[in-house]
Amino acid sequence: MSEFWSYDMRFLTFAATAALGFLAASQAQATLVSLGDCTGGISCTITSTPPNPVSQNPNDRTLLAWNEKQNFVLTERLRVDRVFDTNASFVSSAGGGDYFLEVGTIVSSHYIQWDNDGSGSDRIQTTIGLDSQIFAFITADQNLFDSDYLGLPGLDYADFNLRGLENSDTTIFNGSDVDIDWTASSPGDWTRLITAYSPSAEVPVPAALPLLLGAFGALGAMRRRRRT
Repeated sequence: MSEFWSYDMRFLTFAATAALGFLAASQAQATLVSLGDCTGGISCTITSTPPNPVSQNPNDRTLLAWNEKQNFVLTERLRVDRVFDTNASFVSSAGGGDYFLEVGTIVSSHYIQWDNDGSGSDRIQTTIGLDSQIFAFITADQNLFDSDYLGLPGLDYADFNLRGLENSDTTIFNGSDVDIDWTASSPGDWTRLITAYSPSAEVPVPAALPLLLGAFGALGAMRRRRRT
């Protein structure tokens, strides 16, 4: 093996490793930033591996949150139940107390579940912190069903009835934070939290491909110069 070819291989290995490292680092980023003091529950946890399928009765006194599709451009109106600002330019009334987020809005989606286990408080209080403006909550059964296209691919959301929030459950919007006070009966509480464009969202796989293609292109150019 020539010294030049050995150099080629080292260069390619370095470039491929850099590309894969870039992709791995991108995938490690999350738009859910923090969960505050977990009053009433055993724990409040952000996970990258949600239960599959989503259980109708987890009975674990755990508030569990995970990221869904990020930086998604709406191609149809998204019906939601609670909005941060009814006067926002991309928000319109849907009637019946609901609202639409308009076509063209860039949204990031997050799913949150809470269920008590019967041994302690059925009430959970915490502050959810994210990296961008919170737009809305989707809490009603039908609105949750209709928005499952924002969910994680391959995750079975089960689509059981009564998975939304209770009427008495409160959410207080505060920019990129939201204070929640929820009480779960049976089944528990589930909601889809919608935020704005996320600067730290996952980068899709194709975004890493230019690094690999660039490495192969540079390798081919060097080999051509070597032959001439």
